[in-house]
Amino acid sequence: MDDRGRKERAPIDRMRAEALLFPMAAFLCAGGWSKKDAEQSFSRAFENSLVKEGARQLKHIGDPTPYADIIALWMRDRRFLDRSGRPRPLRVQGRVSFTTLVREASPKIDPQAALSVLTHFRNVRRVGTGKYKLVIPFFLTCSAKSLAFEPMAYFLSDASATLERILRRKEQSRSADLFWRKAENSDLSDAGAKQFLAFSKERTLVFVNEIDEWLEAHRRRRIPATKRYQRRRVGLGVFSIFSSPEPLDPRKLRTRRAK
Repeated sequence: MDDRGRKERAPIDRMRAEALLFPMAAFLCAGGWSKKDAEQSFSRAFENSLVKEGARQLKHIGDPTPYADIIALWMRDRRFLDRSGRPRPLRVQGRVSFTTLVREASPKIDPQAALSVLTHFRNVRRVGTGKYKLVIPFFLTCSAKSLAFEPMAYFLSDASATLERILRRKEQSRSADLFWRKAENSDLSDAGAKQFLAFSKERTLVFVNEIDEWLEAHRRRRIPATKRYQRRRVGLGVFSIFSSPEPLDPRKLRTRRAK
């Protein structure tokens, strides 16, 4: 891809890139690194990122919001639910179809393009009757061979922006009090780690759906045409932790045995 194509498809401009790097720069500075050392390390990391053997490919999908909106409407709107209240399979065309769903949720996106992205990332699959079934109740952005670029870029940007605002926050600040929470343990077996990831994925899905419903219930429905306002993104991002094995300190092992 040439530079022009890269600029058209990448959602990261200079301001967003600097915001993304700020927490890392602050971390390195506090750790005693010089600007020269940081630049050299970033250069090596950048070169390593160009090596893509065996790695998932990044797939550009544009703004990820429409895909999440399509799935959310499919989960809520009675027209697209069966008698038990679950999303029912939809034909591509028709009075109540996938095309109807897309035009209702996000009129600016092409239904065929939306279907291509959702099937690629296994959110939707075709069933034998020529219909398409929703199999994941949230927008999954990772497949066996590829990863959607824009959602990952936005997630990293949001995480960095949260850290930056926490670092820059003054004691008398009137802005919202952002937070960063984490729960972890380093004493699980491999089987225990897999069980935890399965458990946390299930529980997180319930929690995130509750958050999504709250946001939907509290969003502004009508904005006077004469009133100018700026949109502010508010939400919650969750990620899993699964590090590479680290050698155990023998001193800590003896302490545990003593207890």
